[in-house]
Amino acid sequence: MSQPKKLSKRTLIYGVSSGTAVILVAGILVFIGLLANRYFFRWDLTPDQSQSLTAISKALLQEVDKPLTMTAFFPEGLGDRQKAKEVLQTYTYHNPNISFTFLDPDRHPLKAKEAGYRFPGNILIEYNGRRQMADSADESAISDTIRKLLKTERKKIYFLTGHGERSLEDGQRDGLLTARRALDNEGYQLVTLNLISQAEVPKDAALLVIAAPQQPLFSQEIKALKDYLDRGGRVLVMLEPFKDAGLRELLARYGVELNDGIILDQNQVSAALGASAVMPIAIKYGSHRITRDFTNVVTIFPSARPLSLKTDIAGVHPLELAATTPTSWEKTGKGFDKSSKLDYDPNQDRQGPFTLAALSDISLKPDNSPEKKKQPAAKENQPEAEKRAYLAVFGDVDFASNGYFNLSMNGDLFLNTVNFLAAEEQQIVIRRGDQKAQPLMLAGWQYWVMFLVAMVLVPLVMVGAGVGAYLKRRARRGIPAR
Repeated sequence: MSQPKKLSKRTLIYGVSSGTAVILVAGILVFIGLLANRYFFRWDLTPDQSQSLTAISKALLQEVDKPLTMTAFFPEGLGDRQKAKEVLQTYTYHNPNISFTFLDPDRHPLKAKEAGYRFPGNILIEYNGRRQMADSADESAISDTIRKLLKTERKKIYFLTGHGERSLEDGQRDGLLTARRALDNEGYQLVTLNLISQAEVPKDAALLVIAAPQQPLFSQEIKALKDYLDRGGRVLVMLEPFKDAGLRELLARYGVELNDGIILDQNQVSAALGASAVMPIAIKYGSHRITRDFTNVVTIFPSARPLSLKTDIAGVHPLELAATTPTSWEKTGKGFDKSSKLDYDPNQDRQGPFTLAALSDISLKPDNSPEKKKQPAAKENQPEAEKRAYLAVFGDVDFASNGYFNLSMNGDLFLNTVNFLAAEEQQIVIRRGDQKAQPLMLAGWQYWVMFLVAMVLVPLVMVGAGVGAYLKRRARRGIPAR
């Protein structure tokens, strides 16, 4: 056979082999694409898992057992559309019952209007015949809306009013608007309560919050609080220094005594945080579900008073939730103000650490009322579960105010306490704040290793492989190398 025919046959074989290889690779890629489309997999390599849903959202999605659809209203050219898609994909990844679509309100204005569209970024969520609009495509708004659809009735948290308490609607530094929004996102319904016009705490109260009253409560209000605790109620009390609001005896009855002083503290940690002497910090926490994840974290309590715990009361078990550092000290006297002498005086001041927050676990006696006796007796060998009440007391309210709620771990401590008292322990987590872009910092040797590998080694390997393949092909064709 002549040389041209041999070359032609060899070229045909090589061409068929190359074509077959291309088709095989394309088929493999298509197959992998189909698998990826059907079996979606995500692997979050960020150190803080900032590209994944929070533990709260993951736990919430486990309750979605029916089809849930999300319609995102985003115009085609809107820059946030891709970011919203990535957020929605995380929801579909964690629960196959969830699906989403995008609707351009400019191209389909009638559909958008019928769905209740207001502005770009709205997401209509539909589940089990109910529908509700999320204001934006961020995790907080979406999860809050899903929670509302799953729970037709939200637990009620009552906030006591009528004595100059901190306001839930106050957006100033000392107000509780930030806390209100956070509680709303946790799925609670917040209601104000005036015990002067209402004789008792409503029976549907999951929790009663008393946020720094400026005036003392009346005797009938104190009785209403006691009756509420005696029937298994949950109360959160936050008080400022030198103002006990007439609650001193009631709190002492349940193991928490109020000290008439203000805590000061100065140490390296507070100095690094920029905290002044009247802003004591807590780095030690009690062993409880509320503070279980509080390891190597700091909470700040501006203008706080110390608490003392009584452990000799039958049926009452007080526990310290947060304490100051040993460098703290207590100034006494109502005449104290921030312009007074702040230095520690061993002759007058008391050295720390001090209890900043406490939780009393109250065991209640069986209900022997006439109404209870009329009820059918329980089956034998099945004793009635012991009824319990809980009282949480903080010697400060500013830690939960607008100015400090999102500072360090203050907000987490407040929300964890509320969730525990309201019997929503599955929502007790360390919440991830907004994450900022973090630059990749490399040491000198790491930089040179990356440079040599990416710019020298890899190109040389590719060139060497190419030259080797070329020489091997020439050798097969019988063409001598020059």
